[in-house]
Amino acid sequence: MGIQKLIIGIAIAFVFTATDSDAQTKADSILPSVFDYLADADSLELTVTTDIRSLLKKKDEYQDAEIDFKAHGKEVLYVEGEIRTRGNARKEICYVPPTKLRFDKDFLKKLGFSTYPTLKLVNSCTLADHNETYVDVERMIYQFDRLFTDLSFRTIPVHIRYVDSNKKKKEMSFRGFLIEHEDQLADRAGGKIYEASLFKEENLIRESYLLFSMFQYMVGNTDWKVLNKHNLKILRIPEKREIHAIAYDFDYAGLVNTHYAVPHETLPIKSVRERLYLGPCLTEEELPHYCELFLSKRNQIRAILASHKMAEKPHKYCERYLDDFFELLQDERRAKATFIKCRHDKM
Repeated sequence: MGIQKLIIGIAIAFVFTATDSDAQTKADSILPSVFDYLADADSLELTVTTDIRSLLKKKDEYQDAEIDFKAHGKEVLYVEGEIRTRGNARKEICYVPPTKLRFDKDFLKKLGFSTYPTLKLVNSCTLADHNETYVDVERMIYQFDRLFTDLSFRTIPVHIRYVDSNKKKKEMSFRGFLIEHEDQLADRAGGKIYEASLFKEENLIRESYLLFSMFQYMVGNTDWKVLNKHNLKILRIPEKREIHAIAYDFDYAGLVNTHYAVPHETLPIKSVRERLYLGPCLTEEELPHYCELFLSKRNQIRAILASHKMAEKPHKYCERYLDDFFELLQDERRAKATFIKCRHDKM
């Protein structure tokens, strides 16, 4: 059911041959997707009925699931599909790691949808209240990213309920969100996701890479690496001869501040709450532009934060954490030391 992978060399050739999968991609970019359809629903609720005991074994394989989306109690979409757990680190740490829903392509075609077959689902790591706050803040970071670039993942908030098909395990219910399929993001940009395992950061568009890196610094995320595409996607746009890094997976970000997050052992920081800039050093000419760009989004970022109904303590923490970043941008000496005179050991 997966989309055919395109194998290309590390040098990145911009020559393409028309294939059946290319034709399908063009069709998919025109048709609405399940994600688009669900995005129009208000107060989305998802019930997944599956073998919970099997799901919690966290195997890398799909299992049958009844997937039922409702809005305000009314049916939006019901499908007999599949589900599996995902996320290497969270599988080890979480009682309920993130999952991925999979739909049959023929079913999608019959409904007039594009054939992106899967949707990633992010939910609370455990049933504790503070884990729901982690999920809220992580989705908020995706919303921040959308302020800076359309080359970013869209998300949909959803209330999730897991029901055991064997009626042996208790129901689990918590907040979460859906993430747009990576191929849909690529199609929106007129590009393709680079599938090979390794990638050289020198091939990235510098302006885009600087924006990506400063954004990661803003939210305090050091859990990414271009070479092995750790927690990022590489998007190629052949017609523009551009290659971009697309950020995702922010649960190790200092802004989220999960109880299980720790910096990589090679980094010179002791807590994820400490920011460390891992991108390319900026020039004297570049720095004012990027400082101004981020400062111009400050009020919108504050508005998004205010829209998330979280407890006072985590809200204040997020507010202070973001204010520290903006204050640094307004301090020329500190900004230069961080982004121009940057020296660091990369992961």
